[in-house]
Amino acid sequence: MSQLVAVFHDESRLLAAVRGAREQRVPILDVYTPYAIHGLDEALGLRGTRLPWVTLAGGFCGMAGAIALQVWCAVVDWPLDVGGKPAQSALAFLPITFEATILLGGLATAAAFFWRSALSPLAEPRPVAAGVTDDAMALVLKLDGTGPDERAALHELLRAAGAGEVREEDR
Repeated sequence: MSQLVAVFHDESRLLAAVRGAREQRVPILDVYTPYAIHGLDEALGLRGTRLPWVTLAGGFCGMAGAIALQVWCAVVDWPLDVGGKPAQSALAFLPITFEATILLGGLATAAAFFWRSALSPLAEPRPVAAGVTDDAMALVLKLDGTGPDERAALHELLRAAGAGEVREEDR
């Protein structure tokens, strides 16, 4: 796969290059920045995350599991008469239900994030450009299927936007 890497040192110039590449309908593979840039997700045309739905589903699973476990233990399997109180007291189940909801919601969120981001301790880092994690920002465009004239136009677009370095790579 052939790609074009442009390195920027200013976030406004990076945003201008992203908007220019989207106007020319060039596929953007990724943008690497050392910090979050306001407006970059809108410039890339990204949709909102579905991670809150995973958190909600994990929380519901934790809540249902905690209630089921407590009802099974306190009502079905080993009912105890404590001072004449009912065995299925919802107030007695509340603290553990709350804690299990928060625990499984958080674990589901972390697992979904790591799975979707393809992050693992075994993954090898592949830096796109030197300094990307320090003070530089990189825009990576897909070049497969583009002709020499289009590539020259992309080089010119990125240089005009203020790229400090523009290079082609094969990955």
